[in-house]
Amino acid sequence: MSTDPFGLPAREFFERFRGESLTFDDLCVLQPRTIDFGAQEVDLSSRITRNIRINTPLVSSPMEDISEYELAIAVALQGFPAVIHYNMPVKEQAEQVRKVKRFENGFVIDPITLGPDATIAKAVEIRSDTGISTLPITDGGRLVGLLTKNDYSGRKHAQMKIAERMVPLERLKHQIVRVDALPEEDTARLSRANDLLLESHAGVLLIVNGSGQIESLVTRTDIEKNEAFPDSIKDRHKSLVVGAAVTTNPEQSRERAAELVAAGVDFLCIDSSHGNSAHEQAVLEYLKAEYPDIDVIYGNVATAGGAIRGIEWGADAIRVGKGVGSICSTSQVSLGTRSQITATYSCARAVREYCRNKGIEPSVPVISDGGYGTFGAIGKGLLFADAVMLGSMLAGTDEAPSAVIYDRQGRKLKGYKGMGSLEAVLRGSSARYDVETFDDYVAEGVVGTVRSKGPVSRWVPQIKTGIRKCLQSLGYRSLEELHEAVFSDAVLIERMSEAGKKEAGIHDLVEYRRDLPLD
Repeated sequence: MSTDPFGLPAREFFERFRGESLTFDDLCVLQPRTIDFGAQEVDLSSRITRNIRINTPLVSSPMEDISEYELAIAVALQGFPAVIHYNMPVKEQAEQVRKVKRFENGFVIDPITLGPDATIAKAVEIRSDTGISTLPITDGGRLVGLLTKNDYSGRKHAQMKIAERMVPLERLKHQIVRVDALPEEDTARLSRANDLLLESHAGVLLIVNGSGQIESLVTRTDIEKNEAFPDSIKDRHKSLVVGAAVTTNPEQSRERAAELVAAGVDFLCIDSSHGNSAHEQAVLEYLKAEYPDIDVIYGNVATAGGAIRGIEWGADAIRVGKGVGSICSTSQVSLGTRSQITATYSCARAVREYCRNKGIEPSVPVISDGGYGTFGAIGKGLLFADAVMLGSMLAGTDEAPSAVIYDRQGRKLKGYKGMGSLEAVLRGSSARYDVETFDDYVAEGVVGTVRSKGPVSRWVPQIKTGIRKCLQSLGYRSLEELHEAVFSDAVLIERMSEAGKKEAGIHDLVEYRRDLPLD
């Protein structure tokens, strides 16, 4: 039995409205299945690139007021990555990546070490810069001791040598293991190391080779983090996953990419407001040739042709969205933009069919970027896309680097500026908008504020629940199931009238309180 005689499959729906640019509120999605499971049973796993799986179908936008290391850590613990923006010097961006990679590890493969003749002041400096307080002490490469925050006072012992405060090797036997005593397979090796650490009653397990040189270490805090954040996404070394943006300037991107790859970045994003350009082609082809093991996101595009061009040039993911962000004014000063739902559907359908016809497996994911301000909008974007890129919904979190502002009503706000605004362009995003001189620059973004949403650990779980409710309300337990249904015409859509949009909103009340901090 058909879901309903008046609804249309996505293909027929968009064919019917060919020549019209539609967005979130224009769509009604009909319920095709009987719901026989709870929202918490919905699997939110997806892919951000061809080779990187994520546990939540979101990604944090590479914007100056959003994606720096603190937010990157917070969202990776929630199951999705951030893309560190490039409005900063190359070395600083690489260090931001390192801070994310060092936050949580299975095996810390390259631990920071100090020599016994260094001063405690140096350990204090490292702790302040990186947050790392447990340091193996080596002499000539051989492990000779361990220094933790419990072994010194930064003020009292600053000028003392580490040898005077460290725990010497002979007192560490219970928390040292030789690497050849552990299994060879990664998962089994980490599991055994964690068991030994728990049995040792210590905070760190030191792993050495036959010559007594430090190979790696595992920490008790990482075990605790694993238990507290079961959705966190990690690489094969059990470090948090993080991406970083590069420009479309070939020379700048070469230098930046080299530093980012050395820092351990998991994927790169060529950040351009107008993708499908010769500059982006040159950068994409260079990155894929120079770093074949690093996945690269291409965009932004809004048409099927632009999306396919990216795949032909080697892209591992397609970023869709032009002129639709809440702080983006590109549509008012430029052409080539498109409403987000039409853009997302057109690109996702084209990419899906192209990959199937060319035998590309796994297929290239589509990331829908821009205009997402409600849970329902995210759900509609995920009808077609593999992930949704968030800007304003994360800009108001405590971990976002923007400044806190209080308005006249005492409400807590946070600053949020578009990367096309004059302020952002002057700070480094000029390449994103192909700016060579500021004499006649026309801004493609604005500076504004958003409501404070509190910590990521409290706000993002609400977003995840919202996404689960969207899938549950249609009767699908996973994005894979949903996409298979949408592109096989099992999910029906209708166009919502202007009167219907008014009816679907809050109405006919003298006043009301909004329970969700949506802007």
